[in-house]
Amino acid sequence: MGDELNRNLICQKIVWLREERRRLEGSLFRPGKMMRASLVLLANYCGKKDCKCKRGKPHGSYPSLSLSLSEKRKGRTRMTYVKKRDLPEVRKLVEEYVRFQKSLARLTKINEKIRSLLEIIRDRNSQEVDEYRKKITEDKKNPKIKRKEKMEFLGYYYRNAG
Repeated sequence: MGDELNRNLICQKIVWLREERRRLEGSLFRPGKMMRASLVLLANYCGKKDCKCKRGKPHGSYPSLSLSLSEKRKGRTRMTYVKKRDLPEVRKLVEEYVRFQKSLARLTKINEKIRSLLEIIRDRNSQEVDEYRKKITEDKKNPKIKRKEKMEFLGYYYRNAG
C-alpha cells in the first residue's frame, strides 16, 4: 500500500509538471520581438593625461548595448551605444530576450524533474538480475517446471514467428 501511495504521489507530481510545461510552452510558442543582447551602463574614459577620468571619476554613465550574437562567432564582445531616444524600445526587446531565456531554462528543469520521477518509477518496478538468477537456479532443481516453461516458450515462439 505504501509503494502504491508513493507511486500515486509521483504520478501526480508528473501531471502537475506536465501542466506547468504546457503553459510554459504556450508562452514560448508566441514570443515577442526580442534582441539577443545585454543592456549595460558604461562609464566613459577619455585619452587625456590630466583628465579627472584618469583619477577614477569617469565622464558619465551612458547606456550601452552589448550585442551577443556577433561576439560569440568572433569570440569577442562588441559594444554598441544606445541612443537615449531608443533606450525604452531597446530595453523592452532585451527584457523579452531575458524572459524567453529564463523560460527555456525553466522548461529544461521541468523536463529533468519529470525524467527523474519516471526513473524512480522504473527503478521501483525493475527486477534485478540476481533475482532472475535465483529463480533459474530454483527451476533447475525442479524438472517439471523446466519442461513446462520450455513448452510454453516454444508455443509462444511458434505462434509469433513468421
